[in-house]
Amino acid sequence: MMEFIPDNQNQILDNTAFSKIISIPDHLGGFDINYRNPLLDHISGNVDQNTTILNYYIFDERVTQNYPNLTFKLDKKEFHVFHSLKDYNMHPPLNYKNFICSFNGSPHISRKLLVSILQKFNWFNKNYCTKNFSVDPYIIDGHITELIKNSNFYTKFFSVDPIFLNNIYVDNYQRFNHMNNIQTLETRLTESFLHIVSETLATSYYPFMSEKSFYSIATRGLFLAYAQPGWHEHFEKYFGFRRYTKLFDYHFDTIKNPIKRLVELMSMVSKFSNLSIADWHDLYLIEQDTIEYNYEHYFSGNYLKILELYDI
Repeated sequence: MMEFIPDNQNQILDNTAFSKIISIPDHLGGFDINYRNPLLDHISGNVDQNTTILNYYIFDERVTQNYPNLTFKLDKKEFHVFHSLKDYNMHPPLNYKNFICSFNGSPHISRKLLVSILQKFNWFNKNYCTKNFSVDPYIIDGHITELIKNSNFYTKFFSVDPIFLNNIYVDNYQRFNHMNNIQTLETRLTESFLHIVSETLATSYYPFMSEKSFYSIATRGLFLAYAQPGWHEHFEKYFGFRRYTKLFDYHFDTIKNPIKRLVELMSMVSKFSNLSIADWHDLYLIEQDTIEYNYEHYFSGNYLKILELYDI
């Protein structure tokens, strides 16, 4: 499902016919189930061969075969956002008090669904989760009906509590100021067993990476992302960060439908929800080698070197 188009869309379209190199920032509004994008469709239909698109997706043949007259290259200047926490080198000690934390800024469809299902499972703890938007209850049902058949079944997993959905839960959030934000969130991260990363446009069908998962990596925490299908595999293959396969079943990551994927993610993690704090600590230790690897991989900057291999 497409949601947003870059703010400078008109400028991009106006310049398309005259440029052999076109820079398109951010997520492009997402990709449909056939790995097509309206903006790229327009550009592809209005340029000659050998036009280069600069962006910070890493596209595989599922996308590139749809646009044979376009060459995709990484816009490396955009990758600075990934290393925005490089100077954050001291976090609070692990001190579990809470099951899940999740931080939800812009009101993408997937974020509305995520906060709703967390509330339904009684995992949205307002002391550890944020929701920087309000939403009418009927909107939740509308999104579910639009995204999946048999919606009467799947609506049972989502809260339509009007008091919760209309309230805003936010604390000193400053968009793009990641050093401020991690200092605001560090205690919530280190006191929670699991961070559910609310990735951008989880209703899209092609993986898009943002800086959000690095908040957990920089604080040596466990995380899973509600993101596009194949996101975790993509993160490992192209960025080199390891998954926590000793604890988590990543089958949910293979499910294309965003509603089914979210319900499967919640179902998978539910088995951890009633464990004791001591149990959570023991489970953390099972994955400590992977946690330390990811921490060192991030602060060394080695994951940025890996990107050089995929400058297509």
